[in-house]
Amino acid sequence: MLISEKIEAEFNRQIGNELGNSHQYLAIAAYFEKEALFGLAKIYTEQANEERDHAMKFVKFLLDAGATPKFPAVAEPRNSFASAIDAAQLAYDSEVKTTEQIYALVDLTLAEKNHIAHNFLQWFVSEQLEEVASADTRLSVIRRAGPSVLMVEAYLAHK
Repeated sequence: MLISEKIEAEFNRQIGNELGNSHQYLAIAAYFEKEALFGLAKIYTEQANEERDHAMKFVKFLLDAGATPKFPAVAEPRNSFASAIDAAQLAYDSEVKTTEQIYALVDLTLAEKNHIAHNFLQWFVSEQLEEVASADTRLSVIRRAGPSVLMVEAYLAHK
């Protein structure tokens, strides 16, 4: 096996984190769909798919490294939101938390001097910059729209 048991365990934990994020984004998408904000629902559905893809990158890496991927139980996501801002804030907070999780994995691979695992994580470091920036932009646009969230839908329709 090309990685330690500790890296294997932490990468498996991250599979669960990514799948949990996917479920959370699906719950956010369902909220926007229920509110007839279909553009936002589509964006968060796409985000859910991206998070699932992130989990699968960890699965593939573990297999390639001779380790065993595991799929931990995923907690039920938050399913109700007070407003569009509330939902977008949760998405932003989730991306910040995921960034911290990725950084912790990077620190672990550096501490263990595991260059293969460290190199693998560099894609995630770059991806998190895009993820946090996108979540921040969506949150800012929704905040500026205030109670007129339909303006966000109009903006998305022309984008």
